[in-house]
Formats: sequence, C-alpha cells, structure tokens
Amino acid sequence: MDISGTVRVIVALVVVFLLLLLFLHYLRRFRIAGFHRNTGEIEILEKTYLDSSKQVVLIRARGNESLLAVSGNQIEHLWTEKAVEDASISNGLSRAR
Repeated sequence: MDISGTVRVIVALVVVFLLLLLFLHYLRRFRIAGFHRNTGEIEILEKTYLDSSKQVVLIRARGNESLLAVSGNQIEHLWTEKAVEDASISNGLSRAR
C-alpha cells in the first residue's frame, strides 16, 4: 500500500469516529424524556436461582409484592399481596412469624 492510500484510510477512520461521537452527543441530548429515567415503580427485592435456567424473583410494583417464576423465556405469576409500607408494622409481622 502506498502512502496516499494509508492517509486516505486514516482520514476515513477519523471521519467515521467523529461522526459516531456527534451522533452519540445528539442522541444523549435529544432522547425522549422519561425514557432513560428509572421511575422506581418496579423494584426487584430478591432473586434466587433454582437451576441454571430457572429462578424465582420477588418484586414490588405499585404497592404490591409479587413472586414470579422465570424459566427461559417464560414468566409465571405465583402470588401477589399488598406490600407493608410501615417499617414498624413489618418488624411486628416478622417477629410474629
């Protein structure tokens, strides 16, 4: 490869890199509001692996706690109950059990 071919390849790589940086800058600046923010409506409380492809997940969403079984690409709902919000109530419940 001659020197002019090498220079053209280097210049092309620099241009592509600058275009990528410009695209990422505008993507960060103009993305949809709320799309990137975690609103905290769904919270994973606990996750336990039963097998390499099976797990049980305890989540809290909109004041309810739910237990889900996840296997591969399937999700099965096991139970849901109202979450206890007050820490003193939850301490009393845990002592009663």
